[in-house]
Amino acid sequence: MQFSRWVAAAAGALALFGPTVAVQHATAETSRIVVAQQDKPSGSGTINSVDAAGHKVNMTHGPVAALKWPGMTMDFPVAADIDLKALKPGAKVGFTLKQAGGGMYEIDSIKPAQ
Repeated sequence: MQFSRWVAAAAGALALFGPTVAVQHATAETSRIVVAQQDKPSGSGTINSVDAAGHKVNMTHGPVAALKWPGMTMDFPVAADIDLKALKPGAKVGFTLKQAGGGMYEIDSIKPAQ
């Protein structure tokens, strides 16, 4: 397969299957799998409230391009290893997300916005 066709096929697979996809590329000597992976989804926003008992925050965030999300206000579960005591309502933050059980996204890192 010509290199340009392979690149077009890989780009098409990424568009169809989302952030992580494996594409097989065969050569005369060997066959190998190339994994293409986007960076973690990330965004920025303002914390509205912190629910320590539920280990989640309510946040108004801007668009999250990697997930094609518009800006909105929503509750986010927060990874267990993040200390919620450092998060205060009104704080402007940057965050990354990971997909957790059930397909939901949770904040896996959060820090003051710069």
